[in-house]
Amino acid sequence: MTQPVIVSASRRTDVPAFHADWFSACLSRGTAEVRNPYSGRPAAVSLARERVAAFVFWTRDPRPFFPVLSRIEREGFRSVFHVTVTGLPPEIEPSVPPFAEAVAAFRRLSGAVGPRRVLWRFDPILPGESASALVARFDRVSAALSGLSSRCTVSLAHPYRKSLRATRHLPGIWEPSDSLRAGVETIAAIGRARGFAMLSCCAPRLAGWGIPPGACVDGSYLQRLYPGAEIPASPSPVRQGCLCHASRDIGSYRTCRHGCLYCYAA
Repeated sequence: MTQPVIVSASRRTDVPAFHADWFSACLSRGTAEVRNPYSGRPAAVSLARERVAAFVFWTRDPRPFFPVLSRIEREGFRSVFHVTVTGLPPEIEPSVPPFAEAVAAFRRLSGAVGPRRVLWRFDPILPGESASALVARFDRVSAALSGLSSRCTVSLAHPYRKSLRATRHLPGIWEPSDSLRAGVETIAAIGRARGFAMLSCCAPRLAGWGIPPGACVDGSYLQRLYPGAEIPASPSPVRQGCLCHASRDIGSYRTCRHGCLYCYAA
């Protein structure tokens, strides 16, 4: 029998926020039809219960997904959620939920599935942000989410061409500030003091600043969450510095409506 796979939903878009109905329909069919983002070739990813080792969901707003969550819990699917809450202003993240709403949704999700299955992403750090601004932003968000998650994953924003175009009116955000290291070291200490395992995503520089690298699609973590389950944990990096394990992603680029100016997938 073919080994079950981890299904990522999705690095390419916010499935829980914008495509909950589509995902539910795919679940009913037992298959998600996706296209390779580079070749355009179609492929079918099985969502049959015995073929899904676990779902890894990525979102900024889980609220539209709660009816689907009830279903996948009832049907016995394993899952974890990466939930991004950054505290950045609307001029950079124009269409994400307001902070109070984001925290309330995070709290509700954590209450539904437990803090070990809700993984906070403070992602990304803008290189040009001053240490004082970074620490103040992290302090506010981490205080609000303390006890609601077991992990905090951070990364450094990458200057993709589309991101540079989108942020032309925000000079300086891509040039590393002189105080960046001090700010990162401070938030690492704050995060650990508030009970978060601090990990970095595709940012080796942060390892020397107190935040070791980690896998976002983490088969080993899923194995610990679900002892005895058949969950693959073979490395399958998607870019330089990535430590993720093998998965199938079922999202499509350019279908996320949050509009974050730094985002590669917008």
